[in-house]
Amino acid sequence: MRTVLDPSRGRAPRGVALALLLAASGARADWKVEYDSPAPLFLDRSYIFGSPNRIRRQGDPDSPAPLLFETQIAPHLFLPQLHSGHFRSKHGEWFLTALLTPYIRLRMLNTDSSPVIPPSYVPKITLQVAHLRVLPGSRGEEQPMRGLALAANLTVGHYSNGQDGCFFANQEGTDPDCTPAQGELPLNELTGSFSTNFARGELHVRVAFGVDPGLDSAWLVGGGSFLELNTAIGPGGITEEQRRVYGKGNWGVSLLGERVWHQHRFRLEGTVTAPFGETPHRRATVSGEFAALPYWGAGFGVFTRYVYGQDSYNILFLERLSQWQFGLVFEVSPGARLKAEEAPGDSGKRRPPGFL
Repeated sequence: MRTVLDPSRGRAPRGVALALLLAASGARADWKVEYDSPAPLFLDRSYIFGSPNRIRRQGDPDSPAPLLFETQIAPHLFLPQLHSGHFRSKHGEWFLTALLTPYIRLRMLNTDSSPVIPPSYVPKITLQVAHLRVLPGSRGEEQPMRGLALAANLTVGHYSNGQDGCFFANQEGTDPDCTPAQGELPLNELTGSFSTNFARGELHVRVAFGVDPGLDSAWLVGGGSFLELNTAIGPGGITEEQRRVYGKGNWGVSLLGERVWHQHRFRLEGTVTAPFGETPHRRATVSGEFAALPYWGAGFGVFTRYVYGQDSYNILFLERLSQWQFGLVFEVSPGARLKAEEAPGDSGKRRPPGFL
């Protein structure tokens, strides 16, 4: 099976990613392998949260059911990272990274037996090229600096819920031997099989300003974008029946503002995501999140988020969602912090604020 898209959809992201790769290949030749201090830039976070809003599932007699908790677990398993340069140098600092992420989402409902409904399994492999540098005119040792962080991520992965029930509620049997062969909505949201393979491209940018000489405080603004394509290639690839309803892929954009104050971090982020190529058409999903991560938390903090649009939990993608979330957020400790001791005059200083 093939997914046919308008080539102009991904042309700009591919062009920027290619430009970053070419620039990296032409950077300083002193590439080194980083074994014990990978820079975790622009990666998924882990969350655990509760919500006062209920979860809807077609066919569930308790629906809408109260949520006991939900968790997003995204540990990152880094391969040795290639590194070149220094963020204060003329050509800046470059990272080439490969990592595995066994990403899982779990929901436990607050009903009889407190069931964990079919989880979302999203194992994936990511290749990343990232560039960090001090902007011209701010290289003085005793004045605030301005910095720039750019990254392009290319990810391939698998997304499923581990179920073997038929995709549509009017079908009987087990996947892929379901009758009738041509099912009709609604979906089987209790035991229906959900499975796709995907390729995803991401672009990220952060600008830091007011970075103090001690590398403890800064303001950051930036954003990101992604384009994700579903594919039938490989085991567990998307079926034509699921592609028709779920869509050919997804796109999204985000904006972020962050204050780092004495290495305590306060982040405000907004995101818009939407599918394309689906029938029936689904609306976009909008979310806004505020998080506070204290320095002594070594990567964990508290957050609140509001999500409005479509549910993103595997086969529940046709359910509408209006949900407040409150809980804990975890980032790879100690965060993306560059080595400062390599530059003259940096002896004894800690690493500067991360661009997560």
